[in-house]
Amino acid sequence: MIKKIIYDQTKYNFKNVFEKYFEESLEKLHKKFVFERRFSNMAGGTEEFSLVAETYAKVIQTNVFNKLWISFIHDVIKPYFDDKPIYVQKLPSFRLFPSYHSIQYVKKITDGYNKHLDSEPPYYHPNFETGFWLPLIECDHNNDFYYEDDDWYRRADIRENEILAFSSDVVHGNRVHNESPNTRCSLDFKALALDDYDENILTDRIILKRGQKFKQNDWYSTKHYYMEM
Repeated sequence: MIKKIIYDQTKYNFKNVFEKYFEESLEKLHKKFVFERRFSNMAGGTEEFSLVAETYAKVIQTNVFNKLWISFIHDVIKPYFDDKPIYVQKLPSFRLFPSYHSIQYVKKITDGYNKHLDSEPPYYHPNFETGFWLPLIECDHNNDFYYEDDDWYRRADIRENEILAFSSDVVHGNRVHNESPNTRCSLDFKALALDDYDENILTDRIILKRGQKFKQNDWYSTKHYYMEM
């Protein structure tokens, strides 16, 4: 299942929030900041850029951003679930794909892409989740989000005021090499209807998050990973 959601970017201008912090257009962050490496193996977040960690601490984890995030979830994401009670990732993941850099976050690269399911290692996301991808720039064919649809791997090709929602059975993943002149920044997160949460399918299997090991049933718990809205 793939669906595009339109939202009010004037009210929820996440791009502006990050550009004010960086004091640079997101597309050109590679011109202002020096990244630690040209190739990163991101499986489990083991080679995450230091700029990403700083952005979490100084932007995403602030009270101002949290207030904006909760309002966004209420106005945009809950209607996707027919305004029923939901569990949603407490804060979004911030992704940064620098221009002319390479990022691998799967064990096996397929046709130059990081094709995967979120339920696969090292993250082992539960199948009851829906994934949401929110681009913070206008992407091109070199740095876009890709997904499998009817045996064809296609671009998301969505605008800055759109979100791509996709079910857990959708194979997806961007190119390993970003040959675009633009750095790609995006947010992504998981959500689900409250009634779809099933702790019985969670196990003691080990997942990797930011290079650290956790039990699946501890990490994807309603106390740790999700908030109810």
